[in-house]
Amino acid sequence: MQTDDELIWPCQYCGAENTVWVDLTVGGKQDFVEDCRICCRPNRIIIKIDNEENIFVESRITDE
Repeated sequence: MQTDDELIWPCQYCGAENTVWVDLTVGGKQDFVEDCRICCRPNRIIIKIDNEENIFVESRITDE
């Protein structure tokens, strides 16, 4: 398994594709807020790594 990777996530406001660099050694679940590079609005990014080391990226509108 890689130790880090650049992952793509879609902005939930404007639809632009964004990238974020993540540390994959953390495993399990990562949950943080990242601003869109186009519209600058905050998106909640959730990264999950399952037991087979598959990576799932989800973006949501923040509650803020």
